[in-house]
Parts: sequence; structure tokens; C-alpha cells
Amino acid sequence: MEPIELIAGVWVFPGAVNLGVIAAEGRAVFIDAGLDDSAARKLWRWAEEAGLKPHAAILTHAHADHFGGAYLWEKRGLPLYASEPEGAMMENPEFEPIFLFSGASPHPELLSKFTLAKPCRISQTLAQGPLELGSISLEIVALPGHAPAQIGVRVGPVLFCADALFPPEILSKHPIPFCHDFSGALSSLRNVEEAEVVVPGHGPILRNAEVRGACGEFRDRLEQIKDLVFQETTNPKSAEEILAKVAAELGAKLQTITEFLLARTTILAALTALVREGLVEAVLEGNLLWRRR
Repeated sequence: MEPIELIAGVWVFPGAVNLGVIAAEGRAVFIDAGLDDSAARKLWRWAEEAGLKPHAAILTHAHADHFGGAYLWEKRGLPLYASEPEGAMMENPEFEPIFLFSGASPHPELLSKFTLAKPCRISQTLAQGPLELGSISLEIVALPGHAPAQIGVRVGPVLFCADALFPPEILSKHPIPFCHDFSGALSSLRNVEEAEVVVPGHGPILRNAEVRGACGEFRDRLEQIKDLVFQETTNPKSAEEILAKVAAELGAKLQTITEFLLARTTILAALTALVREGLVEAVLEGNLLWRRR
């Protein structure tokens, strides 16, 4: 995890989850903490070796791969910042597997570190707008869609956009990206497109035309999924039946219960979007089925 300096005082640490550091006057603000404490330890060690004192950490959303290591920073006294709904989930991470399992006590597979992080206490909640952390100036950008209250961090021309954008390299591996709300995700992409340099939560750093191209491909994929879901509602089908058809069409191999449930959430989000548009309705015919109006 070797850092790349994007502009003066702003670094990205590429990895399974891209982490960020913003520094000024000997202090450092971290962006996201990774899946567990290994990445968090490396970031802290790098800051100290660079002569920087960790000042705070901003956690973009309450998915375990983005905040799993934050408990270590809290133990070391570092203030943690997040949006209010996402912060509540970080303090009570058992809700993530519960939500994925439709509110029921979750299947044991959902209790691994990939969907159940260690809890961490949030020192302050954040809203969209400018933020001063000591001598470090940045802007919090609301980027809902992937998660209910996901945020990004903008500093100068650089936007750390978390999972508001999945670049083509990630879509090729995960053809059905996790999505909580389609309209929110599509709206957030417009904010991402405005940035000159974008650091997505996963995948390569994007610049200028690359940003617009990646946003266009991600938008197309979301619309494609929604269209495929709509096509499958000619006859009443369950969400699971629709998922099987969409996965086959996109070549998505769902090999674990966790992968299946993450993809099912996206299908349900697409169905909700179609219901809101007046195109689809839910009916009870011995099962919860979805059909065109």
C-alpha cells in the first residue's frame, strides 16, 4: 500500500479499499479505515513516519470494508466523523447483517468481518458543506444511493467518492453492484462527474475524461439492471427469480449467500424504483411477486 500524492498534501493509498490522507501543518485527516485493522495500522504508521499527527478520520459509509479498522483508531483516541445515519450503523454494526437478512436474525455467513465490523464510537456527525478540521479545509459531499447517507470528501480538484462510482474494472468483477436506492445513486453520479480527479472506493484513480467515461458506464449499468428487472415482470415473479435471470444475463456468478443477498438488495432497489415510476406493482399470490401494471 504505497501512497500516491494527488495534489500537495493529499494522498491516496490504493488497495482493496482506497484510503485517503489530507494533511496540513503537521496534522493528518484519514478518509476511511479499510476492512480491518491491518490497513488502519499501516496508515497510522505512515503518518507518524511522515511527521504527521493523526487529527481525525472521516468514514464515508457504514459498510464493513470501509470502516472495519476504525475501532483501532478510536482506541488510540482519534475522533471519528460520519454522517448521522451511517454513524449510527457504525456504532451498532450488527444491523448490517440483520438488514441484509430481511430483518431476521442473520445467517452465520453474514457474521464474518465482511458484513459485520467491530463497533466504533462516532465523535461528531457530518452534513453536506464546508468543514474545517484544525488547519485542514475540505468539503463534505452527500452521495447517497449505494448507502442511505454515504458521503464523499472533496479537497481542491480531488473527490474521494467512496462507492458512489464503481469503475469499469470493478463492474467487470461485480456485474451487479450493490445499490440501496437507484434514484439516489444516479443523482450522486452527477456530483462525481463534476470532479477533475476522482478516488473511488475501489479501483483506479480517475482523471478528467476518465471520470466522465466511468460515470457514464456506471450509469448505463444501473439503467441496464433496471431495464432487465422490468423485462422480467411481464409475468409475476419473485425477486429471487428476477435476480436469477438478471445474473444470468450479466454473467454474475453468485457463489455465496452473502453475494446473493447483496445482489438481491440491488434487485429490490430496482423494483422499488419501478414501483415509484408506476410501472410495476407487488402482489401476493402465495408469495410476494412483482408484475407490470
